[in-house]
Amino acid sequence: MAILRIFKQKSVDMDISKLVETISESGLEDGLQKFYDKPLEKETKSIVAGPSFLQFLGKIFRIQISGGDIIQFEQKGHSKYYMLSATGTWDEIIKLG
Repeated sequence: MAILRIFKQKSVDMDISKLVETISESGLEDGLQKFYDKPLEKETKSIVAGPSFLQFLGKIFRIQISGGDIIQFEQKGHSKYYMLSATGTWDEIIKLG
């Protein structure tokens, strides 16, 4: 089983440069705690991250996914983080260290 998490922004007017600075200085987890609400979480066996992926997320979490929100996929202690851009593309956040 894998865990799928959605991090919603605490503020709609979040300054991405401040988020990046915080993540660079104190790490991804601290940045997420400072700028995002506690994540919503679901267990999943598999997903298809295609054109209907946002609809899938909205349906299972019952929320609207917006630009700046972060999705985390975690399986067996390994995580990948993605941020939704305003244009609807997914940008991977690479955790270093």
